[in-house]
Amino acid sequence: MQSTHTVPADRRRVLGVVMSIMALACAALTAAGFVVDLGGAEDGLVFAVIPLLLFAPSAVLLLSTPGKPELIELDDDGIAHVLGGVKRSWAWDQVAALDINEPQEYSYDGSSCTVRFTDGQLLHVSGRTENSRAIVAALTTHGADAQREPVRKKHKRRAAAVLGGITLVCGSVATWAIVAQKSGEPLELAQPAVACATPAVISLILLVSVLVTGRR
Repeated sequence: MQSTHTVPADRRRVLGVVMSIMALACAALTAAGFVVDLGGAEDGLVFAVIPLLLFAPSAVLLLSTPGKPELIELDDDGIAHVLGGVKRSWAWDQVAALDINEPQEYSYDGSSCTVRFTDGQLLHVSGRTENSRAIVAALTTHGADAQREPVRKKHKRRAAAVLGGITLVCGSVATWAIVAQKSGEPLELAQPAVACATPAVISLILLVSVLVTGRR
């Protein structure tokens, strides 16, 4: 048994779109710093220009240039992942856990699967990978003794918890500062408090991305 399966560049495009949304959000916050009147505290919003200078070029690069070729290879000895010429390979007996997700009815995607190997590394097989069902079938056959556990969901919950916490804390600090300024109670640290709106918005966008994407 030997086969090669091409992985589409969907993840690169999704990341580019997320970067574009964050760049637009930072641009809006920067513009708000010149329009909104918070008794001088609005100057803290201008700090959004710093991540803007990072996200905007990254979005252009991700959406305008092709990604590195990505392949998944199967043979009698095991499975390999090749990305841009860099190859990682594992023997079949290194498959420690499988998290298999069958496509919904009327879906054009194939089966998807996240694999945890005995060395701790993870490999996600997207449902849009060429003949992904064959890959999942091979993993299921050769990894019959592997645990069935929500590998991907576990990491997804952890990321959601961290991003949710950042959104809540930073958003609360920024809201508190804005309300205090509007109510006529100037704060000594109003500018840095209002500046917390930037990481709050960024983490919120990332939180939504984590919850919505990565299902295939």
